[in-house]
Amino acid sequence: MPGESLILYDPKGRGHLIAALVPGKIKNINGIRISHDEMIAKGSEGVPFPPDAENAFVPFRPTLRETLSHLKRRTQVIYPKDQGIILMWGDILPGHKILESGIGSGAMTVSLLRMAAPGGRVVSVEKRPEHAEEAVKNLRQIVPGLLPFHELVIDEIGNPDLPARLGPDPFDRILLDLPEPWGALPHMASVLRPGGLLLSWVPTPLQVHTFSQALKGSGIFHMVQTIETIVRDWETGPTSVRPAHRIVGHTGFLTVARKGGPGVPYIPWEPAF
Repeated sequence: MPGESLILYDPKGRGHLIAALVPGKIKNINGIRISHDEMIAKGSEGVPFPPDAENAFVPFRPTLRETLSHLKRRTQVIYPKDQGIILMWGDILPGHKILESGIGSGAMTVSLLRMAAPGGRVVSVEKRPEHAEEAVKNLRQIVPGLLPFHELVIDEIGNPDLPARLGPDPFDRILLDLPEPWGALPHMASVLRPGGLLLSWVPTPLQVHTFSQALKGSGIFHMVQTIETIVRDWETGPTSVRPAHRIVGHTGFLTVARKGGPGVPYIPWEPAF
């Protein structure tokens, strides 16, 4: 139907995203003209299109992973493999109030909204208006129905006046996607509820070390843990099973800490499995 997204797969397995079906619009893929009107009228997934073409495309409604992989962006995004562990380690639930900084292209914001709504709220702090503008466009395209649960604040995360702008109610979770997350600690500690989780996403070990030491020395954050995810596909053939030549290796480090009360000696993280 109009406004829906589709991903068209060619015979080589390459996906071509149609962000939104628009009546009267034509998409050109490798010289083949794809009519949005015909796709809207067709209304089914998994059936080759055009049916009489030698190199037909097979349409499907895209998963979130497929949508984010084709997302228009100004900045590097948090990849789906990393988003999954952020959502699990962050224990994101419907009804949670979540603060993220910065919003980037909105890829992580989409996933946070899908987990926290309905009943929850995601507040994004972004200092670059041009990034915020691009991110909001992506949100309108991918999760238009969840926009009432999102708030955008244009500001510096280190601004001492920011907590007042965020309101009196504390946050359940805070996610920092910043080069120097330790600079935000004084303000973030004041807006995170006791027992809440603070998460940080950074690309280098030096950033991890600096931030972890700041958390452990804060006197208020406990159980500091840092992890990374590595994903490897496997290929299966008629007579073999082997790892794919390409591997999605290091993309970043996730550091997680829990806020406690003042005066409690640091509680270390103990691996549970």
